[in-house]
Amino acid sequence: MIEHLIYPNNTSISLTAGQQCARDGAERFVEQLFSLFYILSPSATTYDSPYQVPDYEVALIPAIGLLMILEQIFRFFQHKQFSRFPDFVVNVGSSLIFTLARVFLLTVVINIFIWLYDNYRIVDLPLHSVWTWLLSLLLVEFVYYWTHRALHEFNILWAAHQFHHMAEDINITTTIRDSIVDLVIYDIFPLPLAIIIPPPILVVHIQFSLIYQIWLHNEVVGNLGFIEYVINTPRQHRVHHGKNPYCIDKNYGALIMIWDRLFGTYQSETDPIVFGVVSPTPKTFDPMILQFGYYRDLWSKFCTVQGFGNKMSALFKGPGWAPGKPRLGLISDVPEPDRSLPKYSYDPYIPFWKLVYIGFHGSFLVLGFFLLADHPYVRYSPMKGFIGMLYIIFILTSFGAIFDNRKYAPLLEICRCLTYLPFDYYLIATVHWSIGPNEQLLLAITLWMARLMHVLSVVFWLIYQLVLCTAIGNNRSSSSSANNHEYVMAAKVDKDVESDTSSMMARNRCLTIFILFTILLGVIVFLTAWLSRLESCTQMLNEWKFS
Repeated sequence: MIEHLIYPNNTSISLTAGQQCARDGAERFVEQLFSLFYILSPSATTYDSPYQVPDYEVALIPAIGLLMILEQIFRFFQHKQFSRFPDFVVNVGSSLIFTLARVFLLTVVINIFIWLYDNYRIVDLPLHSVWTWLLSLLLVEFVYYWTHRALHEFNILWAAHQFHHMAEDINITTTIRDSIVDLVIYDIFPLPLAIIIPPPILVVHIQFSLIYQIWLHNEVVGNLGFIEYVINTPRQHRVHHGKNPYCIDKNYGALIMIWDRLFGTYQSETDPIVFGVVSPTPKTFDPMILQFGYYRDLWSKFCTVQGFGNKMSALFKGPGWAPGKPRLGLISDVPEPDRSLPKYSYDPYIPFWKLVYIGFHGSFLVLGFFLLADHPYVRYSPMKGFIGMLYIIFILTSFGAIFDNRKYAPLLEICRCLTYLPFDYYLIATVHWSIGPNEQLLLAITLWMARLMHVLSVVFWLIYQLVLCTAIGNNRSSSSSANNHEYVMAAKVDKDVESDTSSMMARNRCLTIFILFTILLGVIVFLTAWLSRLESCTQMLNEWKFS
């Protein structure tokens, strides 16, 4: 029997609830959109306790999604290439690990802030004061400048930060392409500020110092004129991401450029910029290899140089240092980028159906993260958070294998989908949601869709692997088999399936439309979930009755 949706007898009340939901949702969304640009009310973002400070990085996910869509629309009208979908997955996936880890690390850092402030503060600044808020902003920016500069000028720290700079395409998601080690460094360096700044204000500015940088990572915003003398803008931050010799070790600021101008690291954009790192980039989409692969190079350099002093220099001097060279190396050793080369150093052929598959699973992943990451059930349970982080790493490793067309990708994805079922039982199904019956129904439908999706995926990959093995067997027994068939690739040489094929679909219009559609669909779902957190929208939803 198909049930139909009806409203209560008092239609005007339902209409009023809907209008109230729309108004509250619009106001909240505009407020969050402004906050991405550090346009905040000091009074509204000053709390009596640091434990009351929201996890803004999770709460702002829908607004960040809107920026992602707007950026791709601007790229289209400016006749620029759309961002690659695999890069979106790597960047967003890495941000989930970063953000989830920070949910728990911030709890530890807050306790240290409170201990330092209570026992060693050197001044009593009024908490509810605009001047305290502004002074805190300047001090956090000052510490961020030197933290960011240290990440570039100490090789052992650059090993963590190079993952962020490895991106060869600058877009909104590049901002959230950070490693776990980066997270620890960013949260440890501001600790001394706790002897000056009240912890509730410090926790707010630590978050927004990174959040502001989201909009800086794009290629669609040009010169913004006089404000660039003080405020950091996309044009100035693009210089920071360039691998041109004139871009190396420049423009470290987050919100303001004052410190770069004072300490001689400011550089304006002159020649066209080529993005990426000077050293070779690993040819993979596996985020774990991309995040931690440089440590192998660091260890190799440490072992190669002779003498204790040189070994310490290999760790604590710049990435370009070598025996007999200055601390940061010689800028003349940095080659000019070869513009005749393709934009991407690694751009394998990825069948369209794989992009659809990962886009579908990825949307469920981000939706679940948005709903669960800041939930008290997970936030205050380190074990559950750690398990969630491990599962996200497993997902990204499997997605990376699919993008790389690895021979073991089908088996890895089967294991990943099967692992979801106990993960669901332990971490998701046991969560208590304080919501109404209609919302419970929507939640139950979503969860069962996710379970069915993973079961069907297991069946699909089993069939895929069977067909693949059959095709390989037929290819070995018949020399007349089609050499370019997708399932026969693995039998040609001892290389991975499809791994060395040129990227014929990379800029295909169908592909770019799919990317935009996936992002748009995801943002619509997130907006629905986000609106359900507003009291007026919850009231409207629970006024509906099924009969």
